[in-house]
Amino acid sequence: MTAAPLAAAGPAILVHLASTIVALLLGIVMLLRGKGTVSHKRLGWAWVILMAVAAGSSFFITGLNPGGFSPIHILSVVTLVALPWAIYAIRRRNLQSHRWTMISIFTGGLVVAGIFTLLPGRLLGGMIFGG
Repeated sequence: MTAAPLAAAGPAILVHLASTIVALLLGIVMLLRGKGTVSHKRLGWAWVILMAVAAGSSFFITGLNPGGFSPIHILSVVTLVALPWAIYAIRRRNLQSHRWTMISIFTGGLVVAGIFTLLPGRLLGGMIFGG
C-alpha cells in the first residue's frame, strides 16, 4: 500500500476522495441508526452536502477520458438529480420514496462507484494494490 498516487493527485481528486470517504462512513452510520430523529435529520443534511460535493467535484476529474467526461459522470448527474428528489419526498412525507432514493444513492454513488475505483490504473487501486 502506498500513498504516492495521492500525493500526485490534483485538488479536485482530493476534494472528491475526502467527501466520498466521509459520506461513505456517515452513510453507514445513517443506515444503522434510527430514522426520523433530530440527529438523523442533521446528519442527513451533512450527508446530502457531502454527496453534492462529491458529485460536483467529479466533473473536474477527467482521467478516464482526458479533456472530457466519461460514462461514470452519468452517475454524478443522477446523484445531483436524486438528492433534491429525496428531500422533496421526505418533505411530502413519502417515506418509501425517500428511503429508496437515499439507499439507491448510497449504493450506486458510493458502493458501486467505489468498487470501480479499485480497478487497475485507478488512483485507489494503485494505492491499495500498487502499480
